[in-house]
Amino acid sequence: MPTTLAMLRAFAAVARTGSFQRAADSLKVRQPAVSDAIRRLESEAGRPLFSRTRDGVHLTDFGRQLLADALAAVDAADQVDALLADRRPSLTIGFMGEAAGRRTSWLMKLVRDETNADITLRRYDYADPSCGLTSGQSDLAIVWPPLDDPTIRSLTVASDRRAVALPLDDPLAGRDRVEPSELAGRTWVVPLSEDRAWAEFRTPQAVGITDLRDMVMSGSIEETLELVSVGRGVALVSESTDEHYARANVVIVPLSGNIHCSTALAWRSADRRAVVRRVAEAALDATEP
Repeated sequence: MPTTLAMLRAFAAVARTGSFQRAADSLKVRQPAVSDAIRRLESEAGRPLFSRTRDGVHLTDFGRQLLADALAAVDAADQVDALLADRRPSLTIGFMGEAAGRRTSWLMKLVRDETNADITLRRYDYADPSCGLTSGQSDLAIVWPPLDDPTIRSLTVASDRRAVALPLDDPLAGRDRVEPSELAGRTWVVPLSEDRAWAEFRTPQAVGITDLRDMVMSGSIEETLELVSVGRGVALVSESTDEHYARANVVIVPLSGNIHCSTALAWRSADRRAVVRRVAEAALDATEP
């Protein structure tokens, strides 16, 4: 049976919402229509696209592989619809924590200048370092590399010094710089994420600290700083964290040495829409203020 756009829309909606009913609601159709579309796609593929569990539906490995191309097809169809109806394009930009503020404003201006699009901003936490790209919730994203997802392309737009978040009463809190070796034997607050490459880059081992007392998991930058402020541990962050997430009882101290992290503009590699390509090309040529 031929694969239809309606089937791909249903597949993308279930992947985005994690629910057949929520997917149906977003598409303004009945839930059995979504279930039938997924059943037909899985029959054509000869393997499941989702695993069904008590806490929702989740993409299988093959489902994740298929999603990138399905989203590209849906995005292209939406662009054609917008052109035929003479509508402005719409873009959702995902971002996370420390990648916000000045960089998000700069990117929004760049997108408006290049596309005249209606822009929606969507905030993400550590659970989704792709900031909605993998699930199809975002068209573009401001991310912290590295990402363990081969379907995503990225372009570095800024660099930042790595730093440590310390409680105000910590003996090192008054320093201008801290050597990583001085932080041995500490309890660390680290991100909780299924993206292994992303999470490992944000652990103390990534800057050469292997002597740890313990680790405490956190789901967001706000939770991380709150745990630091109450003395649960210290955390690896970026120096600019203090610009956007200042806490009265937390001090951000840069690490000594050439230890940096980056902020990147990211998009799905299978997304061939002209509007996304224009933004990527403009970002490549632009210099962030």
